Amino acid sequence: MPLLALLWLSSTVLSLLGLEVGLRLVKGVGFAEIPDPFAEVSMIGRVYPGSFDSHLGYVPTPGAFAPNPIWHTSAHIRRDGVRSNGADRPTPKGIPLVAVGDSFTYGDEVNDRDTWPAQLERLLGRPVINGGVFGYGLDQAVLRSEVLLEEAAANYLIVSLIPDDVTRCEFSYRYSWKPYFDIEAGALVRRNDPVPPPSVAPPGEGLLRRSLRRSFLADFVLRRLDPNDWLVRGSVRVHKRGEEVSRHLLDRLADHAQERGHGLLVMLQWVPGESTRRAEPFIARARERGVEVLLIEKLLRRAIDAGEASQETFFTCALGAGEPKAGGTYVGRGQPFCGRSDSPAVGRQTLNRVGAGEAAGPAGAV
Repeated sequence: MPLLALLWLSSTVLSLLGLEVGLRLVKGVGFAEIPDPFAEVSMIGRVYPGSFDSHLGYVPTPGAFAPNPIWHTSAHIRRDGVRSNGADRPTPKGIPLVAVGDSFTYGDEVNDRDTWPAQLERLLGRPVINGGVFGYGLDQAVLRSEVLLEEAAANYLIVSLIPDDVTRCEFSYRYSWKPYFDIEAGALVRRNDPVPPPSVAPPGEGLLRRSLRRSFLADFVLRRLDPNDWLVRGSVRVHKRGEEVSRHLLDRLADHAQERGHGLLVMLQWVPGESTRRAEPFIARARERGVEVLLIEKLLRRAIDAGEASQETFFTCALGAGEPKAGGTYVGRGQPFCGRSDSPAVGRQTLNRVGAGEAAGPAGAV
């Protein structure tokens, strides 16, 4: 029996080593390479221009110029802590509109003038404040909207999200410490208030997990079995009630809009290949509350089905003449306003929604 066990163990180890070697050969990487270089990304001071904020966890660093070595683009953060819409044209006059969300709103993979808030500003002819922040969950986006609406005296809010933003509501640490909400007696209760500073060390990973991070085979398996925790090193998931929290966050947004008298639009971005399941309770609650909803996939698919564009058209953004930005599903986070000939249809639809919301008054009356 000991010999059989030894033979079984040896064959298993050799098989795993063979699979590891095979994966590395297929990917064309050496044995010194690690599978996930993004694991060391921090939202505060590493790759992204973030500064600690005790209310929101982190915010874009005011006045920062941030060349992004991952996407080969650059971002300018204004002195008031929001991303510039481009220095090549003056800011239009008028009452501002605030847009909040994650990297899709911030415009992670595009330059300042190519983010969708920047292009919406040009279409509207009125100021649009890009309050998007890289890595934000829906909870952080809602909290940031409340701050920006007061600071800017804006009269309209667009909340942009992807389904994963709802999952992010379940974490107290995700790249950095963050605020989060839980549910008690049917109501939202905020946690991490104030947010722990960066000097408070995040929970460490065990030796086995740290060792597995060097394996392409382990990465291949675990990013499929445990994507939410595996893909963010040191993350802390405190509950799995993100969908319930998101419905309460929608009520918070709608109630705030009614109290302040500003318009409200919810925009669900399209991430090809990603299920919208986690965002559906939030969208359903928005419709129950009479909040305007814009589903980007529906609009873009309409253009694709009509032969006006292809999926590649929408998800490949040109950085400049003869310089296409290509490379994956998430390419072109400046969408849905990518500055190409295909963007006006989506732009007009958004303009119509914003105009309808303003005409109808505060959210809930739309």
